[in-house]
Amino acid sequence: MREGVDEGHNGGQMPLRQPDKEMLVPGSLLPWDLMDVDGRILLAKGTPVPDSHRINDLWTRSYYREIEESNPTFANATPSPWRMKPQWQEGAVPKFFQSVGRLSWQLEGFYCEILNGHVESFVDRFLEYVRFLQIQIGKDADAFLASMELFDEGRYGTVHALHSATLCELVSLHQGVRPEMRRVLIAAALTRDVGFLELQDELNLQKDSLNSRQQNQVRLHPIASARLIHDAGVRDKDWLSAIEQHHERLNGSGYPNELSGDNICPWARLLGIADIYSAMTKPRAYRPAFQGPNAIHSIFQTRGSLVDEAVTQTFIRVLGVYPPGALVRLSTDEIGVITRRTENMKCPELRVVADSSDKLLQIYHPRDLTDGLTTIQDFLPRSNRLRSRLNYRQLWGEGPVALRR
Repeated sequence: MREGVDEGHNGGQMPLRQPDKEMLVPGSLLPWDLMDVDGRILLAKGTPVPDSHRINDLWTRSYYREIEESNPTFANATPSPWRMKPQWQEGAVPKFFQSVGRLSWQLEGFYCEILNGHVESFVDRFLEYVRFLQIQIGKDADAFLASMELFDEGRYGTVHALHSATLCELVSLHQGVRPEMRRVLIAAALTRDVGFLELQDELNLQKDSLNSRQQNQVRLHPIASARLIHDAGVRDKDWLSAIEQHHERLNGSGYPNELSGDNICPWARLLGIADIYSAMTKPRAYRPAFQGPNAIHSIFQTRGSLVDEAVTQTFIRVLGVYPPGALVRLSTDEIGVITRRTENMKCPELRVVADSSDKLLQIYHPRDLTDGLTTIQDFLPRSNRLRSRLNYRQLWGEGPVALRR
C-alpha cells in the first residue's frame, strides 16, 4: 500500500492513498471513488469491481482513494470504544462470572492494541492468553459454557469471539487435536473479526438492510482481519488462513474469495460452524436469538452443501442440543436450567429452579428427563427476570473458577 500523495497533487482535495489490491473483490461494489494521482475519477463509488485483469490494469495506472472514508483496514476518523484501553472492575462482576469477565477484559485489551497498531511481542503474549483460556475451559467446560450463556456484561464482539473459541476448543479436543495445535485454532477464532469490530457494533443496532458500503466491508472483513493480525506479527499460515476463510462455504457461495471444497482449510471449516452457531444464538436488533434445537437444526440442514458434514456431526455430538445455562419451560409448566451436557443429546442434566407460577425455588432439585415423564417444551428468552436471580453455585458449584470435585 503506497502513501504520501498530499493535497497539492489532487487539486486541494483530501489526501489520497492507494488501497491494497486484496481490498478489491471482483463483483463487489466500490466503497469509494477510485482516482488517478491528479484526483480524476477512474471508477465511481458504487461501481461493481471489475475482473482481476482490469484491476491489474488500474493498478499499473496507480489508482487512489481519499483517506477520509472509513474502512476496516484503516483507522477511523472518530476513535471507537474498541480503540480505547478497557477498564477492569473486579467487584462489579459476580464471582461465577469472574473468569469470563476477566478473559473478556483481557481480550478487549488485545483488540485495542491491534487496532491502534501498538503491539509488542503480540504472538507470545496472545498464545499465553489462549493457553489460560484452555485451562479455564478444562476446569469445568459445562460451567464455562453456562457462564457465557448467562453473562450479560460483555460486548457482543468479545463474547461472540470467546464463545466460538470455546466451541472450537471443545470440538477439536474431542477430535484428539494436540493442545498446541488447538491453541492456533483458538487464536484464529478470537481474532477473526478484529477488522470488523467497529462495523459490527453499528450493524448490531441496525434494523435496516445493509447499504453498499457495509456490504463491501462485511465481504472484505476476513482479509482486513488477517492483515491486521499479520501486521501484529503473526506468520502462522494456519492462523491466517483460518481467519481469511472462515466465511467460505463448501459450494463456493462464501466470501471473500468464493473458495469451495478442499480449497477451504480444515481449521476454517470448524471455525465457520462455530461462528455460525455462536452468532445465531445471540440476539440482534433485527431478530431474537435462535436457541437450542433451532440453531442446531439450521446448521444440520446445510451440512454437505455449505458446511463440512463430518465436522458438523462432531460439532453436534460434542455440544448437544441444549446448551448449559439455558432456561427452559418444562411440560409440567415449571422452569428449569440446563446444567450439563450428557451422552444423550436430547436429555441433558437439568435442575428445576421455579414452580409452575414462576416463583423461584430455594432448592433446585434435579429432574430426570430420560424416563419421558418430563420433557422440555420451550426456551425462555434471555430477558427473563429469573436469569439474574439464580443461585449459580447451587447449579454448578464453584463454576469455572475452581476445579471440579
